[in-house]
Amino acid sequence: MSEGILFVAGTGPGTSDYMAPAARAAIASATYICGYKPYLEQVSHLIPPGAQVFSNGMTGEKERVEKAIEAMEQGNRVALVCGGDASLYSLASLVHELATNTDAIEVIPGITAALAASARLGAPVADDLAIISMSDLLTPWELIRKRVEAVNSGDFVCAIYNPRSKKRTTQLAHTVERFMAERGDLACGYVRHCYREGESTWTGHLSALDLEVIDMSTVVMVGSTRTRLKNGKLVTPRGYTAKYGERP
Repeated sequence: MSEGILFVAGTGPGTSDYMAPAARAAIASATYICGYKPYLEQVSHLIPPGAQVFSNGMTGEKERVEKAIEAMEQGNRVALVCGGDASLYSLASLVHELATNTDAIEVIPGITAALAASARLGAPVADDLAIISMSDLLTPWELIRKRVEAVNSGDFVCAIYNPRSKKRTTQLAHTVERFMAERGDLACGYVRHCYREGESTWTGHLSALDLEVIDMSTVVMVGSTRTRLKNGKLVTPRGYTAKYGERP
């Protein structure tokens, strides 16, 4: 039996235009494909007619990864399809945790939602960036709280994933309160359905941020104390104009 290979590929932050070409190629050449059903629907046009497909629903992540590893061990060319980027808040780490032969795993890097949102909002990410998920399903809230304070301590630009759900409504409010208490009324913005149908964006300051319109389809971007609003866009100076001067 030939040796199999397992590609861990993300769908990117929005339309297929922002999916990595290597991820497309991995899916298009796979003999076995695993994924969460909505993700597979996004890439259905890439799935070869003869490929075996396994899909399941939410909370089925471990089963999905186990199926992908099992198919790889049987000699298949496998594509495990993830949402967004395959590494960040996704399944690449679980694949490495569970697989015996990690040499047969290839994680394909993608465009994560933080950088997609940054591009939509202007240029808030210019140097060091912190990314925090407000979801406490796999990370304890007490640890998330400590990370929020670390963002304040380092004055990072911060991208916030999974900011608010129907059941989880207090974490983002706490974070905004702590950012304002330590660093003032920072420039900020958000993108809903980034690079997808129905996309909407907003920029302003923390004091005007409407938490009620923010949901799990939203990425919130909070600037550092150097971030400013220019023509409705967020801009964090990299330092060039401070060093070399403004445009003559």
